[in-house]
Amino acid sequence: MPSVSHSEVDSYLLCRRKHYYGYGLSLERVTTSQSLATGTAGHRVLEAFYRHLLELASTAEGQLERFDIALKRAEEEYDAIIAEGFEEPSNRAQLFDILFNHDWGYFANEFMVRNGWTIVAVEKEFSLVYDEESDSKYPFVVDLVVRDPKGDYVVIDHKFVYDFYTPAQTDLQPQIPKYIGALRALDYQIAYGAYNMLRTRKLKTPASDSMQYFMMLKPNPDRVLNTFMEQLGVAAEIQALKELSIEEQDKRAYRTANKMVCQSCSFREICATELMGGNTELMLRTEYKIRERRVIGAANEKENNE
Repeated sequence: MPSVSHSEVDSYLLCRRKHYYGYGLSLERVTTSQSLATGTAGHRVLEAFYRHLLELASTAEGQLERFDIALKRAEEEYDAIIAEGFEEPSNRAQLFDILFNHDWGYFANEFMVRNGWTIVAVEKEFSLVYDEESDSKYPFVVDLVVRDPKGDYVVIDHKFVYDFYTPAQTDLQPQIPKYIGALRALDYQIAYGAYNMLRTRKLKTPASDSMQYFMMLKPNPDRVLNTFMEQLGVAAEIQALKELSIEEQDKRAYRTANKMVCQSCSFREICATELMGGNTELMLRTEYKIRERRVIGAANEKENNE
């Protein structure tokens, strides 16, 4: 069954060679970059907090009353991450402070629950079948679905970023419009979306407004439709590519070879070695492993959001 996610489309459009390594060969580095490790750890803490809050109460009032209980669960998750070997970065703000600082940290200034929003779903998996004949699917996972004080449903994506996105950047970024379009197609009445951004940059005088930014996005119907149709178009290209042999995929995996793309690419070394005709056998055995893919099932049961 063909299945192409937002992340795969993003990788393919960024660099076909990167897509080949990550999705054709299913490779990932044995070691994780510090920025990725911080983002992953931060997402785990936020998931633990909001999931526990939702387990404790289903109303805005009840969730606010139990905020401190869920906060203890978030602290426990952070402690577990440290016990697993996570190390705080030396060149970024400390994740503990980003989350738990009593003055400017995330939870001290949490925007949604503290302002009467209701957590409806946490880390929920969806799979939209957009072509029944080929059983083509768009699988995706949303960090949060919430209900604002007016009763509108909102899709939220957490981002741990060095600097906040600008409006000019989000005018083109496709993730939230894709989620809105797919959720509406699944009969979820999503009104708009938001990036819940936590800043990892080390500042001399951090403050709540310089470390957190809740950016609401209300794309018009054309923006949602056009963005989602581009997802489907690129997904069709990828599906056609996957029908070829791995040798033929290799031949068509052209390099972007752009400084901005290459400098942060986890496949930079193997890509350069192959380009120069070098032997990558040892590198593949010691520096890379087969990536375990998250299998997203048909978790399309509708929440009670009437």
